Amino acid sequence: MDDSPQAVSAVTTPTPLRVALGSLLLQSLGLAAVAVWLVWLSLTAEETSAGAGIAEAVIALGVGALMAGAAVSMGRGRPGMRGIAVFSQLLYLPLGYFMAQAGLGWYAATAWALGIGTAALLIVPSSRAALGVE
Repeated sequence: MDDSPQAVSAVTTPTPLRVALGSLLLQSLGLAAVAVWLVWLSLTAEETSAGAGIAEAVIALGVGALMAGAAVSMGRGRPGMRGIAVFSQLLYLPLGYFMAQAGLGWYAATAWALGIGTAALLIVPSSRAALGVE
């Protein structure tokens, strides 16, 4: 039996990494729900472009699939998509900025907290060690 720190960290997933993976999975489910809502709106609304709504839904599904893939990959101990996951979380910063400019302060604060919080959980030393990233 190997009791080295590398072997133990490969077997146990630290809490920050588990919370970050859960956040990524919940975000991907939310994006899937947004995609369904966008398709429904584009097919039922009279004054919008159905093609634009479908395109937005495809983008939402793509980003959601990317987040879910990153979460599953990191859950299996593979660090390859960690950078993509951190980058996707940092995209909440400009999103929150434009929400704040539109007068949606609580939504902006929520976007910033979600993005910075999840990104921070992915780059803390215990998460990096569990994924084998130096």
